[in-house]
Amino acid sequence: MGNFSKAVLIASVALCLHLSAFSQDISLKAKQITVKEAIELLKEKSGYSFVFSSADVNTNKRISISTDKATIDDVVKQILQGQNNLTYEIQNKRIIVKKIQPEGKTKSKRVKAIGKVVDDAGEPIIGATVREQGTTNGAVTGIDGSFSLDVTDNANLEISYIGYETRKVKAQQGKKLDITLREDANVLDEIVVLGYGNIRRSDVTGSIASVSSESISKVASASVADALAGKMAGVQITTTDGALDAEISVRVRGGGSITQDNSPLFLVDGFPVDDLSGIPPTDIESIDVLKEASMTAIYGARGANGVVIVTTKNPKMGKTTVQFNSYLQMRTLARKIPVMNNYEFVMAEYEYQMIRKGSDEGFIKNFGYYDDIDLYKYTNTTDWQDEILGGNPLSQYYNITVNGGNEKTKFNLSYTRNKDEGQLIGSGLTRNNINLKLNHQLFKNLKLETNATYRTRTIDGAGTSGTNIVTALRFRPTNGLSAGVAVDPDDDEENLDEDGNSLNQKYTPVEENKQNYRKRDEQAISLKAALVWDVIKGLQFRSEYGISTTHANDNQFYGPLSSTASAAGMNNMPSAKRTKNHKESYRLANTLTYRNSFNKSHNVNIMLGQEINHAQNDNTFMSAKLFPVSVTAEAALENFALGTPNQSTSYRSAPDRTSSFFGRALYDYKNRYYATLTVRADGSTKFAPGKQWGYFPAGSIAWRISNEKWMKPIRFISDLKLRASYGLAGNNRIGNDLWHNIYRVYSGTSAPAFGNEEYNYYQFADQTYLYDPDLKWETTITRNIGLDFGFFRNRLSGTVDVYWNTTKDLLVPSIIPNSSGYSRQMTNVGQTSNKGVEISLDAKIVQTKNFQLSANFNVAFNKNKVDKLATGETEWKTKASLSNWYGTYNYKMEVGKSMGLIYGFVNDGFYKVDDFDFDATTKKWTLKPGVPDNSSFSSGNFSFKPGAMKFKKLSDSESNLITEDDMTVIGDTNPKVTGGFGLSGNWKNLDFTAFFNYMCDFDVLNVNKLYLHSAVRRNYSNLSTDMNLANRFRYVDDAGVNVSSDPVALAALNENAKTYSWMSVTQGITMTDLVEDGSFLRLSTLTVGYTLPKHWLQSLGVKSLRLYFSGSNLFTITGYSGYDPEVNIQKGLTPGIDNNVTPRSRVYTVGVNLNF
Repeated sequence: MGNFSKAVLIASVALCLHLSAFSQDISLKAKQITVKEAIELLKEKSGYSFVFSSADVNTNKRISISTDKATIDDVVKQILQGQNNLTYEIQNKRIIVKKIQPEGKTKSKRVKAIGKVVDDAGEPIIGATVREQGTTNGAVTGIDGSFSLDVTDNANLEISYIGYETRKVKAQQGKKLDITLREDANVLDEIVVLGYGNIRRSDVTGSIASVSSESISKVASASVADALAGKMAGVQITTTDGALDAEISVRVRGGGSITQDNSPLFLVDGFPVDDLSGIPPTDIESIDVLKEASMTAIYGARGANGVVIVTTKNPKMGKTTVQFNSYLQMRTLARKIPVMNNYEFVMAEYEYQMIRKGSDEGFIKNFGYYDDIDLYKYTNTTDWQDEILGGNPLSQYYNITVNGGNEKTKFNLSYTRNKDEGQLIGSGLTRNNINLKLNHQLFKNLKLETNATYRTRTIDGAGTSGTNIVTALRFRPTNGLSAGVAVDPDDDEENLDEDGNSLNQKYTPVEENKQNYRKRDEQAISLKAALVWDVIKGLQFRSEYGISTTHANDNQFYGPLSSTASAAGMNNMPSAKRTKNHKESYRLANTLTYRNSFNKSHNVNIMLGQEINHAQNDNTFMSAKLFPVSVTAEAALENFALGTPNQSTSYRSAPDRTSSFFGRALYDYKNRYYATLTVRADGSTKFAPGKQWGYFPAGSIAWRISNEKWMKPIRFISDLKLRASYGLAGNNRIGNDLWHNIYRVYSGTSAPAFGNEEYNYYQFADQTYLYDPDLKWETTITRNIGLDFGFFRNRLSGTVDVYWNTTKDLLVPSIIPNSSGYSRQMTNVGQTSNKGVEISLDAKIVQTKNFQLSANFNVAFNKNKVDKLATGETEWKTKASLSNWYGTYNYKMEVGKSMGLIYGFVNDGFYKVDDFDFDATTKKWTLKPGVPDNSSFSSGNFSFKPGAMKFKKLSDSESNLITEDDMTVIGDTNPKVTGGFGLSGNWKNLDFTAFFNYMCDFDVLNVNKLYLHSAVRRNYSNLSTDMNLANRFRYVDDAGVNVSSDPVALAALNENAKTYSWMSVTQGITMTDLVEDGSFLRLSTLTVGYTLPKHWLQSLGVKSLRLYFSGSNLFTITGYSGYDPEVNIQKGLTPGIDNNVTPRSRVYTVGVNLNF
């Protein structure tokens, strides 16, 4: 395009803009509003904005305006009516108002100031205001950032733009001005939500981690956990497994309680909720996590474990907008555990039969003759992982949000539906959420805010309780000779397994899934309202009330082939049970907040408040058995009369009520010196009268060093703030009735002296611990020192926090005399501590017009320790709930050591032939003197001999026998380092995001591995490839000969054996072979999106359209041999166990973001 053509085009555009200014139809009607309000109203209706000096225009003057399809010129005249000393001109969408110069005034020499305004990246700033200082004479920069303005010679020019610091330069005749504007850190400062209010992040004196809606929206997932994992230093967010309804576990700085819940307090728009699973990510505006007591003490007895504050999207004034978000996902199993093929399985089975019975008779009956065993190399192997986990289920997500309103009434309405199919066959999750926020200005100083939420959730499938993952892993890959042969129930010669069932029966893991039916549904309604009264300038009163009710049903059915049907008294007939739960809660809170600034130096923010919380549950349970074999799950659950009534119970929990009074004062001097004081008093029904009130004070101070005058010459430091805090917060996440004895009605035959007849009888509700009327809150003392910094105009920013938390008065079981009828009582005697360091970094690497690139990184180091247990006790042993496992404990709390330590035996390879003497006459192996003796671990049909697993002797006992005394610490489930890092950016219309999360140096107890490496509860079970012929110690040679009684042949056969014989492990044993390092680096999310050019969409009435592709859990770098190392970390007394959990999926997503 030539210069002439460009000039014509620019002139045409300018003319069109000029004409449109006078031809636009604008209708405004308002009485007795201020000029300022009229300007804002015009901007809302037309998009025009005013540029003027506040000294020239009286914006407080009240006017009445009435226009009907008027031009912009007519509207401006009405707005400026009565201010005759003003004139104006319209440039693009800006109305520049100037003061008329008095006639006859001597005119100074005029010059033309020309120049260009750019940002830090050298990109032009369009629409910046250039004004001659002290006058209304000004101009606006054009599309290339350039300007031209006639000014007085040597005049000072002020250049300003929203979000940037104002610059002043001197105009000079004939000299082009190149002006760079820097981002204004104060203007761009984000707002963070504290308890009962919000402040600028720059004014924060404690430790807060935040995630914005922008960051959440970059993760295509219906789970908030997926969107948050690894993004906040010191906040560990995981799901316990890969199930769609898996519990979301949140731990802030490790958690300090031993026996009670370490979950933080979850608040959604101020209302307490149980977890984050019911919140659609597309509804979230921001998530702020308060990490220490100077921030959490305002929540008193609920703040010890941190506070997670979720703010959903608020209504915004303006034209009605519609947003539509949708995606389609496909899942696939991220990782498989290698198990034996047909040939390896049959060879292991042959060896088992030869050693177990000394004969191959049973093997021949089921699998044929050994000489033909090579045929199994050419048969198809069934890997049951593929059958129950190997599909590609689909998920759908739809969200539509409508927002709009005027000055008086604003609304935001959102509807979300997502339907997920789970990786485990038969599993699914369907959710519907409706969220309405409506704000209305009742009067000039009184506003009503309302929020209504309705959600439903339906969970299909019994999960791993209905389809056991370990059973599927171990299920035989072939039925041998029975494969494809019909079952003849009258055939006494039918090939049977260990339980007497035919090898080719239909009861496979797939059938097990069908025999265990479960459907859970939940409906919840939440209604919240708040009145906000601006009493006088700076003084605001807010009254909030909310009510929530939840109904949940859990329906289960067990078919005639299920394990439940085969239990005693069930007669191999179907049974069913139904649980109904109803929860109701309400909250009332009143706060009075005063904000003011004195002498432009002293800024105060004082808040006083009162709050009441109530929650209570109702539960009803009923069951029936002996249904007809042909009955369906639906029919049984709809009519229990088809079966025999079995059990029916109901109860109403004690109400959980809290009454609170609290206050907070924030002060800063010239944005340099800050102080925050907080105190809260809580009274709770969880404690006995006289013990119900707890008091939780906290304080913090900060010094913004970068605002000191002597720091100004150090220009590369844009922000530097030092923080320190100390405070107390409580943990009332304990049982409701630990302080007094309550009774409950039971039914059954276990009541004393009732014989075998079934009676209803009263019994103490707690059969484990004696009640303690002196119970009080667990209290956490937090100490924190932090540094916030920003360099190079905040292109590089971050925080460093060092903390030391002590949790005292922990509820732990104390030994009491048996004469009480109990052996233990929960008392407030324990103490733990957590110490750590957190670092967060954000960098804007590239910031140009067409290309932006940002990076973020966070890392946290945490170390916990048990400081004190019950009086006189130095250790507390516990055992994971695993059946058929050796010993009285495999976890232990010990004073001076970390929580979550795994105790067990140290593997020392396997016994070799040289470790034994062999009696050729009796065919018995006898262990040589001085060799550690593992014989007590061999049971069943496996006699102790070479090839058995071997443990190290660690105790000082004179005997060589390995006992529980030889157990030691073999694993630590606490991650030493956690964190995440990511890159995000865009090039023109293309955007991308990649985020990784990691955990380092923690251990996992791989229980699945035991069952794949042993004969524990074996029934023609498959094994891990670790136990293949090339790896394991063998007793049968390649010719099929049993050489277990031939020392020379046995030694030669196992010269290169790498591991013990799986047959030697006949019970669950916690040992180092099962404890693995769980360290991992995971690519959590990778997203690539493209936003279509706006001019493509204008004719369709579409504002923006973005298409994207995303992948989640695309790869995990780890040395862990199981499905996934991220299992119930730091949860409960026996954390870090990988046992029969649904593995995580790899997820691929295509989606769309559409705005109207």
